[in-house]
Amino acid sequence: MKLLLIIILFAGTKDPWFAKDKVRHFAVSYVLTRSLIHYRQKKEIAFGITFSLGLIKEVYDKKIKKNFFSYKDLIWDLAGIGLALI
Repeated sequence: MKLLLIIILFAGTKDPWFAKDKVRHFAVSYVLTRSLIHYRQKKEIAFGITFSLGLIKEVYDKKIKKNFFSYKDLIWDLAGIGLALI
């Protein structure tokens, strides 16, 4: 079972876990969340705004750019948000 999970996580796909765009997702989510908190937004509001923008970006990629919706991008967004909330 663990081997299957490792294969799924690290298998070569068109959306690898550690691509350059994942760093951008993490960084933008972190900076945006910290900025919102700095300008007196509640943490819940900062989370909601940042995550919503990440979700909208993925829907845009799927519907407008005719690319694909990347749940991995959203996970990296959540990681950046999570670090910013600490």
